[in-house]
Amino acid sequence: MQSGARATSASHAPINTQGQTVAPFFLHEDPWNLLRLYHVYRLALAGAFLLAVVGQSKFVLLGAQNKELFGWITATYLLIAIISNLSSYFQWPDLIIQGVGYSIIDIIVLFIILYTSGGVSVGIGILLVVPVLIPYICAPGQVSIAMAALTGICLIGLEIWLGFRDGESNTTSLTHSGILTAFILLASWLGDRWIRKADEMAKLANRRGIDLANLSQLNQSILDRLESGILVVETSGAIRHMNAAAWHLLGNPGNWRSKPLAVFAPELDKHYQQWIEEVSPRTASYDLRHQQATELRVRFTQLGTQTRRNTLINLEDTSEQREKVQGVKLASLGQLTASIAHEIRNPLGAISHAAQLMSESQNLDKADTRLLQIIQANAKRMNLTIESVLNLSRKKEPKRERLPLKGWLHSFLRDFMLQHNLKEKQVTLFIEPADLMIEFDPAHLH
Repeated sequence: MQSGARATSASHAPINTQGQTVAPFFLHEDPWNLLRLYHVYRLALAGAFLLAVVGQSKFVLLGAQNKELFGWITATYLLIAIISNLSSYFQWPDLIIQGVGYSIIDIIVLFIILYTSGGVSVGIGILLVVPVLIPYICAPGQVSIAMAALTGICLIGLEIWLGFRDGESNTTSLTHSGILTAFILLASWLGDRWIRKADEMAKLANRRGIDLANLSQLNQSILDRLESGILVVETSGAIRHMNAAAWHLLGNPGNWRSKPLAVFAPELDKHYQQWIEEVSPRTASYDLRHQQATELRVRFTQLGTQTRRNTLINLEDTSEQREKVQGVKLASLGQLTASIAHEIRNPLGAISHAAQLMSESQNLDKADTRLLQIIQANAKRMNLTIESVLNLSRKKEPKRERLPLKGWLHSFLRDFMLQHNLKEKQVTLFIEPADLMIEFDPAHLH
């Protein structure tokens, strides 16, 4: 499914000039290589015919009816074989034209040689099977079957015509022609069945390749979305896969696919080699510091067999784990603080209420009145503190206001002097400029 999905197509599936996919003769073979091999065979066959022309005393059957025509057709065929070898090397013209065209030429040449040699009795009619099967390399099976049928008809027709020419009926030659025609048709039919099976296998391999590529892309996408780092390392130390999180944790190494693990993560490689030497455990965990900075917890897991195994390395940033634990602790502390604040507020309310009732008494002297003022002021201050704690635990935003600093300090100074039993001449307040303004939550200034 990569970067984009990269589908793996069937190996060496030939494409014709019209854009149609043609079944290869062999599932994993380049059709051009097969065609070149066929041209080498044609060159060797032309050489054998040339030897028959040169040594006529030994090969009396070949060209016995027309030696001059046999010589000319052999020379022409040798020239065509040489040209065909060159054309297959340069791959011009295209595959279908060469495969079908040269097969037709070979059939015509063999028929001419059969004619000059007196028919199928010469024994080379079996050579017609090869050019009949060659179109399977590059063209649909119907082409080869049609060529096989036409070849059989022409073969029987040649024997009948030779019989009329010589004025005699040769039943044996006709029988041989019929058997040879049946053999050619059978070979063509078997070749068609074979090619259909190979085509099905090629399509199945193509589908499996696409499924495998999609699955690989899906795995890559899943691994890249994991928060923990994932590496797959071979026994040699070469990295086969690294997701984005691992790449970030290891310091964004460049061109990591061409480098061993020890180059950019020596501490990790040291623990990896140590784990490799310990054959018994399939998994192991270590804590290390990468490049004296990032604290990592590493977990090694064996993949595959014992003889040829890969290793899955899981990387986790322990500093992030500590931050998460610290966050949980702070949240628990906030809840505890809120509970304590609620517990303090209840007796504080009782103290404030009692002080208010006492202030309404008519029998208070000046000293008692001052003490009540201190109690009420500090109770109010404590209540504001509790409100601040509760707002903090609720994550409530502070209410900022623009305040005149001089006025607020005078109010604070009166409460401070009253609380600590100070006289006015003992404290001096000086503000410059006098109209200085601040932006703050009044409840947080105390």
